Amino acid sequence: MNHPRLFLISMLITIIILPSFRWPVEKPRLTSSFAESRWDHFHDGIDVISSGDKVCPVKRGKLLYFWDKSIFPLDNYPGGGNYKIIKHEKGVYSIYMHLQDGQKYKKSFADDDVVGIIGNTGHSFSKHLHFTLLDLNTGLSFNPLAVLSSIEDERSPEVVEMALRIGDKYVILKDDSNIRLTRHYPLLIKIVDSISGGEKLGISKLKVSLNEKIIFFMDFNTITSTSKGFISGRKYYEQLFDEKGYYKVEGITYEEGANRIDISAVDFFGNSVQKTYDFFVKLDMEPK
Repeated sequence: MNHPRLFLISMLITIIILPSFRWPVEKPRLTSSFAESRWDHFHDGIDVISSGDKVCPVKRGKLLYFWDKSIFPLDNYPGGGNYKIIKHEKGVYSIYMHLQDGQKYKKSFADDDVVGIIGNTGHSFSKHLHFTLLDLNTGLSFNPLAVLSSIEDERSPEVVEMALRIGDKYVILKDDSNIRLTRHYPLLIKIVDSISGGEKLGISKLKVSLNEKIIFFMDFNTITSTSKGFISGRKYYEQLFDEKGYYKVEGITYEEGANRIDISAVDFFGNSVQKTYDFFVKLDMEPK
């Protein structure tokens, strides 16, 4: 189980390691957040749109690598479309994806230089910029919102529902539900967050208690690349998300009779929500 102290340590490391950055676009509107579910993988950056299409470096740096369809006309777009990777101080790299075709490149970028123009290339459903911060030496991706200026956001996340997946069926748990269980199924929680009301964003922290005992704590501020795949907070994607995008709490043991679930979630701008579910369980365990 993760402990709340790990979140503080993670954020302290982020503040110490990462220099401050500016937003890569003017008047950014966040459309996708860090480490949220992308059906079968973590989203390892943030997506933004802007009334202006110009993309600038978040900090001065040197060009490490780039790909552009105008230079490789016979190749298919990679998933990130046209992109550039810029190296900054302290071994930090910024990545800009889905840029328009035909962008000029330079060996180094000053604050006022243009990295590219927001586009819709690669695996993209609409015009936007995907932006990632990472340390290529460690394979660690950081939540960019931890080092960018805050966006005004007064909306708290919403706990939409809690469920169990029994076979192929999703059973929704509500207050005062009565349910018979033949095994201790993972708990599934649907949480949505928004800034303006139109986005569907992920959350920064999630804590779940069963009968006043903390059984799950997670912060979603770093993603690490390992030989076995990407992990966040020492957990793989499949351990944190159901295929329908529910947050997943594994290893839970329900009690016979009354059970209480307390859920606490915090978004990336500090808005929080708490919700409690009381339900009754009849344990009828399958023989091992």
